[in-house]
Amino acid sequence: MLAIIVLNVDKKLWLPLELETLNGRNTASYKNIIKKQKDSSNIVLILFDDKTQFLLRKNGMPIKDFEKRGRDLIKSAIEKLESYKVKSIGVNLNLSGQSTPEMDDRLAKTVSSFKNIIIAESIYLTPAYPVDKILNSASGIGFGELFADYDKIVHKIKLTENNAIPSFSYSLFKLSTSEDVDKDLKQKNEFYLKYQKDQFPKYSFIDLVQGRIPHHLLKNKVVILGVGLNSKLIKDGLLSPFSKKEFISDSEIQAQALSNLIDKSYLFKFSLNNYSVLFILLSMFLGALFSSLKTIRRLILGATLFLVSVFYSQFAYSFNHLAIETVPLLFLILGNLTIGSFVFLQLDLQEQNIELEHAFRMLTRRSEELESSKSQLQNRNVQLTNALGELNVKINELKEVRKQLSSRSEDERKRIARELHDDTLARITDVKRHIESVLNSRDLSVTPKKELGVCIQTMDNITHEIRRIINALRPSMLDNVLGLIPAIENLLDELTKRSNYKIQTKFTSNVNSFKLPDLSEINLYRIIQESLNNVLKHSGATKVEIQVIEQPGQILFLISDNGIGINQSKLEKNKNEKSGFGLVDMKERAELIGAKIQYLNKPERTGTTLEIILPESLKSTKSESKASLNA
Repeated sequence: MLAIIVLNVDKKLWLPLELETLNGRNTASYKNIIKKQKDSSNIVLILFDDKTQFLLRKNGMPIKDFEKRGRDLIKSAIEKLESYKVKSIGVNLNLSGQSTPEMDDRLAKTVSSFKNIIIAESIYLTPAYPVDKILNSASGIGFGELFADYDKIVHKIKLTENNAIPSFSYSLFKLSTSEDVDKDLKQKNEFYLKYQKDQFPKYSFIDLVQGRIPHHLLKNKVVILGVGLNSKLIKDGLLSPFSKKEFISDSEIQAQALSNLIDKSYLFKFSLNNYSVLFILLSMFLGALFSSLKTIRRLILGATLFLVSVFYSQFAYSFNHLAIETVPLLFLILGNLTIGSFVFLQLDLQEQNIELEHAFRMLTRRSEELESSKSQLQNRNVQLTNALGELNVKINELKEVRKQLSSRSEDERKRIARELHDDTLARITDVKRHIESVLNSRDLSVTPKKELGVCIQTMDNITHEIRRIINALRPSMLDNVLGLIPAIENLLDELTKRSNYKIQTKFTSNVNSFKLPDLSEINLYRIIQESLNNVLKHSGATKVEIQVIEQPGQILFLISDNGIGINQSKLEKNKNEKSGFGLVDMKERAELIGAKIQYLNKPERTGTTLEIILPESLKSTKSESKASLNA
């Protein structure tokens, strides 16, 4: 529908724009890609200009006398041109004044003597003289091209009139070249002029008559003799395409038309009305395309089609001699772009409405599912709450059981240690004293004395080992007034002895002493004891330091060594594989007393630091400040 509207709209709406673009191409200084320049020097214009009128007036010949004597002056001009051996002559007569038959005879005789003359059929003869006399004496007759399509600037030429009279430039072309125009041009019968900025050589009519033009400037040239007056130029009102304020004579237009025909640089008018079906199909395609693309792509496509149409029209102008109607095509692109945008928005809104309806149905269904899931979740939540409560009860029971087991274990250790001390160690002491009394007897020989001495040494070793076992089962320092800190120092001393004095130990504390509940104290002692055992067994350290730091709300124990360190990935692997009973035991003991225990992250082979954080609430006595102690 849009294409039909564009094709049938009144051309007055867009034809001025179309011809303005054509005029712009003519006036712009486009460089021809094939660099083929038209040779305008073979065509020469001799015009009846202001200089001619001035000199004629100066010689006492008014303009009205020129109208009477014009035939004789033209006769003189033709005779001069004949003497210059020009190739052909085009005489553009525009005389309306009266003349005598003798003048007409003299002009006809001169024209017939030079057979390469074309006369524009625009002279007015006296009724008494036959019209055919001057015209038939020339080689050809043509009508003058005085057409202007737009604002008297864009000039259009026809080859022939309706009565088959050829145009002046067409007749002059056939006479000068002995050729005919292309079949396409003859079939179309009209074309637009394609102007060049190089002007034709122009000379004054009076200079020709008076012989002041050098012969070589006119020899073998096509000469157009224009004898129209300035009043005729103003009456025609034809404007130069290069300056809209200057008039141009019809002789110059004829010269330009002749140049176009010779160089085949004329422009065919390409009308879209001749291809209305293709134009409508193109409109349908563009409408479907624009209505299916998003905004950015639609604008990019519209701009691209616009540029392509502009560049292609220029290409056709430069190479294919086509004056394509680009304005209706641009109207079509713009119209389809606008309509396509509205259609796309409408389709997009419809699609969004469908999606919204579908989403609403899905949302309703999801809402129902969520309500059902919510009720199920509430039931599960109640079940989980109950299960969690039961689990917490079980955990608390397990903690209590573990605490009781730990307490019983320590009580059992304490009982075994007491029995070893009070019974076994006492018995061994009694046996040792008995052997010593026997050994001091004088009745005993030397050999038995030596063997008994060995027995006494062995019993001393057994005693020492039992005392170590007793201390390991229940540190005696925890049961007396010395407390935990001396017990930790004693552990460091034992570590030094067990390593054969290869490990140097150091103890630092900012508290003097503090008392914990028995169960908490013994568990903390076991944790530190196990960590020192790990240092001796696995670290390869030469230095060990224990720091006890009292901080607000907590007491911090740091056990550091300079050994090979702990690989954190291996530590995690051991936790996952439930191996490393010592580490598990240390963590369980820490949980029993409400403490936190962790190995601090350090680079490998830079040692290990175990951190034990004890809540201050476990203390039963106030701390006292103390300077650092070194062991």
